[in-house]
Amino acid sequence: MTEQQNPPEAEEQDIAKWCILSFMGGIIVAALALEYYGFIQHPKDADTALISEFKLLSLSPEHEVKVSPKMSGKEAFCVDGYILLRPTNGNAVAGILVDEKNRGVQCQHSLTPTVGEPSE
Repeated sequence: MTEQQNPPEAEEQDIAKWCILSFMGGIIVAALALEYYGFIQHPKDADTALISEFKLLSLSPEHEVKVSPKMSGKEAFCVDGYILLRPTNGNAVAGILVDEKNRGVQCQHSLTPTVGEPSE
C-alpha cells in the first residue's frame, strides 16, 4: 500500500486555516478573560443619568439676550453651596448642576461678588 501525500498547496492552505482559527480563538479567550477579571467596563444606568444640558447666556451690554417666555419646567435651589435642579412636575428626581468636567456649580445665598471678580 502506498501512502497518499498531500500536495504542497494543500499543506499551505491547512497551515493558513489553522493560523486564522488560532488567532480567532485567541481573541475570544482574551475577551473572556478580560470580562472575567473585570477589565471590560459595561455602562450602567447611573452613568447615563444626564437629564438636560444647559448653556450660559452672557449679561454683558454688548450682547442682546433673548430668553423664551415659556417656562423650562425646572426650578433651582442653593443647597450646601451647590445649585440643585429639580422638575416642577412633582417628580422627586433632582440633580446638581455641573460643568463639562463634572465639577459642581457653586451658588451663594446673596448676590455679593466672589473673590477675584471685578467690582464696578
